[in-house]
Amino acid sequence: MFDLPLHPIVVHFPIVLGSLLPFLALLLWWAIKKDLLQQNAWALVVVMALAYGATAIVAVEVGEEDEEKVEEVVSEKVIEEHEEAGEMIPWVAGTLFLVSIAGMVKKNSHALRLGLAVLSLTALIPLVSAGHTGGELVYQHGAAIAHLSPDKQALIESGKFRIKHEDGDKDKDHDD
Repeated sequence: MFDLPLHPIVVHFPIVLGSLLPFLALLLWWAIKKDLLQQNAWALVVVMALAYGATAIVAVEVGEEDEEKVEEVVSEKVIEEHEEAGEMIPWVAGTLFLVSIAGMVKKNSHALRLGLAVLSLTALIPLVSAGHTGGELVYQHGAAIAHLSPDKQALIESGKFRIKHEDGDKDKDHDD
């Protein structure tokens, strides 16, 4: 596992946290408004927004480390599209974090909390964009090839590959 590039591993944390944040915020907004929870329960949203921002920053940093290697197999224009989309996420997450703090500090700020829930829902758009362009890098442009050993890269470039069949250990060479 540790021979894998870090960016594809780390990037899933902000994706999950950013995707769950609007639902947690909406649930806690409702529960606080109905007096089912006290206002200090909003701290969960603040912590999630902080974790979202922190993991987004780490994902961007390790992505920049992978960039040099991936540029060997993918055009810089395609990488820059993903990079620009990804670099927006820490700013979005930081904004959500600041708004979440305001929702905790200000008493009876139901509108502010609901606003965060709506804002975090709309913040899914740049998150999906960054994830989509990252998926395109890997699945359409072959960015993962940059992380293969030279002998495996040569095997792919030659068009030869091995397929393990369901009927046991019968591996066959195929030309594609």
